[in-house]
Amino acid sequence: MRENRPVEHVIRRLCGRPEPFAGGDAELWTDPLIAPKLLAAHLDPGTDAASRRPETIVHEVEWLVEALGLRPGDRILDLGCGPGLYCEALAARGLAVTGIDASGGSIEHARRIAARTGSGIRYVEADYRNLDEEGAYDAAILVYLDLGVLADRDRRLVLANVQRALSPGGRFAFDVVGDTAPRDEGTSWLATEGAGFWRPGAHLVLERRVDYPDDRVFLTEHVVLDEHGEATVYRIWEQRFTRKSIGRLLAETGFEVEHFAADLTGTPWQPASETLAVVARRL
Repeated sequence: MRENRPVEHVIRRLCGRPEPFAGGDAELWTDPLIAPKLLAAHLDPGTDAASRRPETIVHEVEWLVEALGLRPGDRILDLGCGPGLYCEALAARGLAVTGIDASGGSIEHARRIAARTGSGIRYVEADYRNLDEEGAYDAAILVYLDLGVLADRDRRLVLANVQRALSPGGRFAFDVVGDTAPRDEGTSWLATEGAGFWRPGAHLVLERRVDYPDDRVFLTEHVVLDEHGEATVYRIWEQRFTRKSIGRLLAETGFEVEHFAADLTGTPWQPASETLAVVARRL
């Protein structure tokens, strides 16, 4: 639920640095004004803004199927599946696919595509933090750095949910931002007289990017001021990981690391890699 705030309230908030993973006034993924624009970005083959480009997804699915040891008929769960781009590619390889996402618009689109292709994909409109299944899948994926946007409490909850949902020995693949990723701190603003990504009418967008080096956390914050003078704060947090820190987290939540890569196409990891892909096995 989006919550508009008077401008003076937002100004007071911007005078300080929020605690890591403090919430904003709304979440991008479910905001009714923004979710349709995010769906359009997911489906745009010329941008990586919401989903990776189609050619990248093809290479990622090829690597994921091999790295997860999947065979036709195996059951796989796509967490945060969006409009089902990965789900359709996985189903085309003979896998039994379930996708879960909190965005009703994305799930509705994915279901229409599945009905058209006859892929048999099962889609669930829900927050994967509320996943409650046991031993239902042979593998699970969480792509495009989503695990790192969660606060530690929610991150551990998701890992526990996935661990429980996998059959014994099941594998989980995901990617996160590495500790060597750029930390581009700064501020910027954008004004538009008409409709844009953030609002259907005239609006002003203030952006700031803040690094928390001691916590290995980075914040991208947008304040959107609409034509009625109401302001809404959106925050995207990003936890940075090393191989050691992600390995420790997985060990604490019932997994062991099987493989590290630089990305989900299987590029070999190097110390300078800005992202980190992980394949872990449920203990």
